[in-house]
Formats: sequence, structure tokens, C-alpha cells
Amino acid sequence: MIDAMAFLDITLQILKEFFSLTLEVIPYFLLGAALGAALQTYLKSDSTLKYLSRGSSSVINASILGAVLPGCSCATMPMAEGLKRQGAELGTVTAFIMMSPLLSPITIAMTYGMLGWKITVARLVFPFIGSIALGVILNYLEKSRVSGFSNSASNSKFLQGLPVRGNLASSNTCYTETKQSFWRNLVSIIRGLFKYFLVGILVASVVTTIIPEDSISRYIIFSGFVAYLVAAVVGIPLYVCEGEEVPLTFALLKAGLGVGPAFTFLMGSVGTCVPTMIMAQKIIGKKATLFYILSWFVFAIGSGLLLSLIVG
Repeated sequence: MIDAMAFLDITLQILKEFFSLTLEVIPYFLLGAALGAALQTYLKSDSTLKYLSRGSSSVINASILGAVLPGCSCATMPMAEGLKRQGAELGTVTAFIMMSPLLSPITIAMTYGMLGWKITVARLVFPFIGSIALGVILNYLEKSRVSGFSNSASNSKFLQGLPVRGNLASSNTCYTETKQSFWRNLVSIIRGLFKYFLVGILVASVVTTIIPEDSISRYIIFSGFVAYLVAAVVGIPLYVCEGEEVPLTFALLKAGLGVGPAFTFLMGSVGTCVPTMIMAQKIIGKKATLFYILSWFVFAIGSGLLLSLIVG
């Protein structure tokens, strides 16, 4: 009876966390879906492809776009779907996915205020290196026709749904069809990703219930290379809202964790999470998602180690 009551209590906590997290995150998801639909609808496909289909330069452009557009990890995925439908290459889309949740004016200001200028500079510089490297590698794998590494979006298929500029009877007709196209694209993106979003939030709720944020410091207080491994293992699947990673990292530093492992946790926790990983399979495929996760693991640990060497 005691075990049954304990199981019921945990289940209720998970459900409570699920509904709370869904209400907290869904505005960002919908914002990302709206931005993704806008990218698909309003950007001219020929000019977009010019900047998103040039190998390494397309990866750089996508990384800059990801740094400029607002969005947490859950908002990033619908925007990435919009880029994919515009014909962006696999590595280009993945570079955007990696970069977008890492940088925003709010989080940079918070990082500077709570963690200092050294960590702030590292947070500005290291993500560009990581996202560009990852994007270039994935684009190479796609062009080499390696099995499982391809962007399956068909340009002709989705371009047929876009309004044809310059061939419509009037500007009012153009405006009407463009508006209708935006809503069609928005519904399509939400329909395609929403079930993955819900599954990801459910898994994140289980993880958050098992490993509450106020106990994270107890899991990561190790020394040596083990501290970096544990920081990455704890940080990467954990879902934290935009900006929440900064006070968590600050608490780890106050608890005595070194600046290197703390930065590994910062990079891991904000850049990817369970909902991101689940939705990514729909956008870039299973093999590319696995490669993305492994790359992020190496990136988070490498960033922490590099910062530790620089800071001394």
C-alpha cells in the first residue's frame, strides 16, 4: 500500500510538472511556429536559398540568424522547420538549431551580471565555433550522400503552396493569398511538431521530478574530468527556460564547482534538452539527431575545458 501511494504521489507530481511546464513553454513554441511560418511565407525563396545553400557560408548565415532571432530550445525547432521548408541544407538547419537558444540579449545581460565578463565572452564566442563546425560537417555528410544524413524537404513541393509574386491580379489578392499561406504554414508546422513537443515535455517532466533543480548542485560536485562528464550528463537532457540556466550556474559556482564544469553545465542545459532532441528527429532525422547530441556533448565538455585553461 505504501509503494502504491508513493507511486501515485510521484505520478501526480509528474502530471503537475507536465501541465505547469506546458503552460510555461507553449508560448515560446507558438512564437517559434509563427516565426517559422513567417520565414516560409514571406522570405523570397530564391534570395533565401542564395544565403542558405552555399556550404560553409550558409552555415555562418544560419548561425548569425539563430543568434539574432529570439527563442528558447523549444521555440527554435518550429523556426528550424520553417528554414528546412525554405530549402536550407541539413547542416545549415542544424547550426541554426544549435545557436538559437544559446544567445539572446536577455541571457547575455544576465550572464554578464551574475557570472562575469569572462564567462560572457566565452558564451558569445564558443557557440559560433561549435555551430559552424557542426554545420559544415553535416553539410559534408549530406553532400557525400551518407545514409541517414539528408534534408528530405522537397523544394518544389512546398514552394507550390507559396503565393506567386508579380503574377496576381491585384495587390489585394496578393495580400489575401499571402495571409492565407501564412496560416496554412503555421498550422502545418504546429501539426507536424506538436505531438513531439508534448512527448518531449512529458519526458522532461519526469526528469525534472526525479532531478529537481534545487538539488542539481549535489549531483555535480566532483573534481577533475569527472566533473565535466557529470555536468554534461545532467545538463544536456534537463529543460531550463531561457535565462534560468544563469542562476543555476551561479549556484553551482557558489557551491564550489570549478568554472570549467560550471560552464559545461551552462552550455549543455541551455542548448539542448529532451523536448529538443525528440522534435529534432522530425526535422533533421534520427542519425543526424544522434550526431547532434554527441557533438553537443563534446562541445559542452570541450568548452568547459577550454575556458578552464584560459581562465587558469
